[in-house]
Amino acid sequence: MTNYTSLDLQGPVGKPLVRVSGREKVTGTATFTAEWPIENMLHVVAVPSTIPHGTVREIDSSDAEKMSGVRLVITPENVPKFTRVQSGSETNFATTVASSLFPAAEKEVFHAGQYMAAVVAESFTAARDAALQVKLKYETKPHVTDIDQAQADERPEKLMGAPAVITIGDAEQALQESEVVVDHEYPLIGNHHNPIEMHAAIAHWTTQNNKPFLTVYETSQSLSAAQTSYAKVFGIDPKQVRVICKYVGGAFGSKGLMWPHALLACFAAKLTDQPCKCVVTRSQLYGGTGHRTPIRQRVAIGANKDGKIHSIIHDGYASTAIKDTYSEAFTMVTRMMYHTDHLRLDQKQCRLNSQMPTFMRAPAETPGMFALESAIDELAQELKIDPIELRRRNEPEKDIHSGKPFSSRLLLQCLDAGAKRFGWNDRDRAPRSQSEGNWLIGQGVAAATYPYFTFPTKVRVTVHADGRVRIDCCSQEIGTGTRTAQSQLLADMLDVPASRVSMELGDTLLPKGGISGGSATTASVGGAIRDAVEKLKSRLMGLAPSDSALSGVKVEEVRFENGTLVSPKGSIAIEDLLSDAMKESVSVMGELKASKDSAFSKHSFGATFVEVAVDEELGLVRMRRMLGCYSCGTILNKKTGRSQFIGGMIMGIGHALQEATHWDHRLGRITNDNLAEYHIPVNADIPEIDIMWIDTADYDASPIGAKGIGEISITGVAAAVANAVHHATGKRIRSLPITPEKVMV
Repeated sequence: MTNYTSLDLQGPVGKPLVRVSGREKVTGTATFTAEWPIENMLHVVAVPSTIPHGTVREIDSSDAEKMSGVRLVITPENVPKFTRVQSGSETNFATTVASSLFPAAEKEVFHAGQYMAAVVAESFTAARDAALQVKLKYETKPHVTDIDQAQADERPEKLMGAPAVITIGDAEQALQESEVVVDHEYPLIGNHHNPIEMHAAIAHWTTQNNKPFLTVYETSQSLSAAQTSYAKVFGIDPKQVRVICKYVGGAFGSKGLMWPHALLACFAAKLTDQPCKCVVTRSQLYGGTGHRTPIRQRVAIGANKDGKIHSIIHDGYASTAIKDTYSEAFTMVTRMMYHTDHLRLDQKQCRLNSQMPTFMRAPAETPGMFALESAIDELAQELKIDPIELRRRNEPEKDIHSGKPFSSRLLLQCLDAGAKRFGWNDRDRAPRSQSEGNWLIGQGVAAATYPYFTFPTKVRVTVHADGRVRIDCCSQEIGTGTRTAQSQLLADMLDVPASRVSMELGDTLLPKGGISGGSATTASVGGAIRDAVEKLKSRLMGLAPSDSALSGVKVEEVRFENGTLVSPKGSIAIEDLLSDAMKESVSVMGELKASKDSAFSKHSFGATFVEVAVDEELGLVRMRRMLGCYSCGTILNKKTGRSQFIGGMIMGIGHALQEATHWDHRLGRITNDNLAEYHIPVNADIPEIDIMWIDTADYDASPIGAKGIGEISITGVAAAVANAVHHATGKRIRSLPITPEKVMV
């Protein structure tokens, strides 16, 4: 276990610096994956299955092959040699290959949209048009795409490091003996990511040192892991693979794994000996990449009349794919959110003829918190206790599942601070008591939480004689401002202006970085930077003359101050040290290793407040205002941090009111695979959003006192909206999204 000491961060950290990538993005000079200017590049378009289950008996590509510009059609008959590896979800992400169904290599169909073939042509339009002319003949088999028609009799082996069934005491007996009980089901429809930047990959095979060398430009949240995965698929050394991604135009978990389009680009490049690009179309996204699974949940809570919870039961099931397994651990938050002497969590899964589900912003917490926080609000209504007060009465002293103390838990402080600024106590607590004309007005609150993660990460920090400092790390810039925040952090540690520090990322030629997922990048890269700074101090001291102010001084007695090394005996400028040693620069490697078992339960917490207006006659729900208050350790950049919180809350509005993947279960196909019919929030849907946070460093969790913020702000939104709708109308809506027909009933 590592005990991290506090840092004296009083320089650039926390300041609202503009993202260094901002100008590049707004001027169009930022290069996203599909925009790399590669000469002699060919284009690849997939041919997806139109049935959900069966066998391909014949692929007739004769018409497509005759079309102008078409180079070839990839089918199971000519797909290049590869090694079939298991999907990442089934190997604890030892690879990032999303599915064990390889594109254009299978004759068995397990879901509609599965890539059964592909056309390679000289232009995208030629490839697209030819792909429409490839004819597949099938032998169909029975299918199931409706979660309510599937058998949910399978339990995952593990759910985020814990068993699928967790039992403390006798929850069923305690529930029956409770004075007040709420016991309801909370069904959730599936969702799909819809990033602005579509999934894309450009692949090119060359020869280096008489060995094959693969270069892939890929929309990826996990470049270092992708490098290893490509090497395994094609039977080469990871050093023979280079993966590049300088910018990601939206991901939200959907680009954490290697989806079939990326392998198609590699297959095409191998067959043609030219660079090949595959960009997923919007409709193909719905069958070619992952999604948030539909979920069926039950939450039962038993308490006494004073609001003391005695029993919590949270069970249900989610879907996964026929061939591959992804388990959405929606019961995870209930392990530690509230105190109870009796707890039972029981999660199962069913298998559907769909593409494998995957991470979608706060994958477990978003659906789990909707059910739990809705049930808590229902209990508060039954008891006629303020929802914040009910949470106060059931605040745990420790994590009831692990038995560990929390590294920090400022949930009540977030609730109290948020309530004061939101004016929570000014409302009329009775449902249907507030109105403006035809609009019923309601307020709702929900807690928010997200666990603390890190991934093994390495960085190289280089200090130049002219005062410039550079960070190199194969991390990813997924739009959160990683380059900016990490440059601020290093500038603060070295006590130099942030303008002197730059960061290079997005390339596997750089030191190995972790996955940009699980809100882990800030602490992972930052922890490696902290390690590098300590090593840099020792390295620079080693360059000092024997009669200098650093001679005979212990490393821990030396600090960085305004570009100098300061000891009790005096100071020496870094530039002077390098100049005297005749070095233009000095580089050190820093590393954050895999996390070991900790003495603490590590999470961030927050509170979400919303106010809605509801027109019952038309079934309309309009967001009027929102407030989020969060405790996530040190916030490295106020501007980018605020933007992250706002982005999560906006996505939460979509989850609560609009987003839904609809199926025609007779055909086993998605019916709204486009942005015209898959509704997401637009500017007119978003109200005034107020963001506040409690900036308290958590060094029991993080080496830099900071915890991730990318996902926590979505986790409480849907429940807060549903609770507000109940306050406005008196109607309890337990399924998402909250559509007009549900409001009008």
